[in-house]
Amino acid sequence: MLIWGKTRPELSSKYRETVCTGGFWESDGRLVRIYPVPLRYMDDEKIFKKYQWIEADFMKSSTDSRPESYKIRYDSVEVGEFIPTKAGNWDMRAAHVNWEKNTLRSVEELWARHASDGTSLALIRPARVVKVFSEPFSSEDKARFWDNYKRATQQMEWDFGEPLPVRPITPPDYRFMVRFRCDDPDCENNHNCRVLDWEPDALYANCCKKGDSKQVAADKVVTKLTEACGPDKDLYFFMGNISTHPSQFTIVGLWHPKKKSMAAGSQQHLL
Repeated sequence: MLIWGKTRPELSSKYRETVCTGGFWESDGRLVRIYPVPLRYMDDEKIFKKYQWIEADFMKSSTDSRPESYKIRYDSVEVGEFIPTKAGNWDMRAAHVNWEKNTLRSVEELWARHASDGTSLALIRPARVVKVFSEPFSSEDKARFWDNYKRATQQMEWDFGEPLPVRPITPPDYRFMVRFRCDDPDCENNHNCRVLDWEPDALYANCCKKGDSKQVAADKVVTKLTEACGPDKDLYFFMGNISTHPSQFTIVGLWHPKKKSMAAGSQQHLL
């Protein structure tokens, strides 16, 4: 499996912590979602990054009905080759993606596909990004987070062998959002979608550690996302839903090579 995305860690009573991880199957380039992936608790040699191949034991989830959801034995992970970009060229990565099967015209088509066959992951190419912005987490949001945190830690199980201390997860200070319009006549309104990719949250945390105020750190994340969504990018969003709110789709990853970097062969697939 080729990894393309990782979301912010979430507390789990069963797995202590899990990161929802997205990949492409080697066999057919289709999108897949794997869990539990408790990255912060895994041995260093088993930790992988985006666009790195992994081998592991996978099985269809019996508790998650979404067709793309698979469980992984995280202790079986073998980390393989990383696929780099070269001077902004993503062609080596694009060669492993089944663009025809993975790409839909719009969020509206994704909703329709979800209603008909349960599709919960897709690539969508926006016609226009209207705005990238941040929203502060409210005190009510943080109170709900801590209620869930307390409940999860009280019910927590452990199957790594020797129990380890819980590594704290704090509620986010901001939601990072993208407002966009789909490239589809059926898309009549803008979509406001939250970005759940781990990288914006990691950038925010690193800026704060270096002494930036929360607002300055959030502004830097917005600037970085705005650059990734710029008009010079051949932009696609990895869209995925939330198991407890299946009609709610979020941006769980970004595909954003420069337009001029796409080779003719890959560009045919993208169109």
